[in-house]
Amino acid sequence: MPKINIAIDGPAGSGKTTLGKTLAQKINYHFIDSGLFYRYFAKVCWENGVNYQEKEKVISVCSQQKEKVATNPTNFLQELEKQKNTLSQPEIGNLASQFAPIKELRFIIYQLIRSLARSKGFVVSGRDITFKVLPEAEIKVFLTADLTIRAKRRHLQLQNEGKNLTLDEVKKDLKERDLRDQANILAAEKTADWKINTTNLNSDESLEKLYNLYKKMLNREESS
Repeated sequence: MPKINIAIDGPAGSGKTTLGKTLAQKINYHFIDSGLFYRYFAKVCWENGVNYQEKEKVISVCSQQKEKVATNPTNFLQELEKQKNTLSQPEIGNLASQFAPIKELRFIIYQLIRSLARSKGFVVSGRDITFKVLPEAEIKVFLTADLTIRAKRRHLQLQNEGKNLTLDEVKKDLKERDLRDQANILAAEKTADWKINTTNLNSDESLEKLYNLYKKMLNREESS
């Protein structure tokens, strides 16, 4: 059975990470959450005493780390999963937001994800995935949902993680991120082959839509 790559993009809170991971588990694919890569490399820089203003040092440290993890990608993905709780801490998220605007770092992460996904059998979710990172993915999906629904879902997620933000605060944050990322969101929506609006869908229904796309594409690959 041939393997393919699946790229999932969408605005913050659209469910791309949760659905991507669930789909990967269902079809026995590797899952990549690009957001964790930014957090991982930001943490590596911090551990090496490098701040985001030291651009040349950031590039050097991250390039060296990329070469290390690329030699054993399976171990790297397992290590990311082990560190997920640490990487999900707000402090690491704040670090990642400082480092993420460095275009050279973004390019390093793009290269690493492309290298990992070259062997096929990956579900990759995150910002810029469908048009900058894996534009050649066999399935490119743009997930979206109404702002209010996204805010409710994110608020519930944060509550489960023990983070005390009000629904209004979460909604305000998502709205600001939508405005800030508007250009990339539009580009992702334009380049995606399929758009799924999950506003009126529960998680099982959303997963079923994604899974049906996967089966449809797989049948096409087998017959070609």
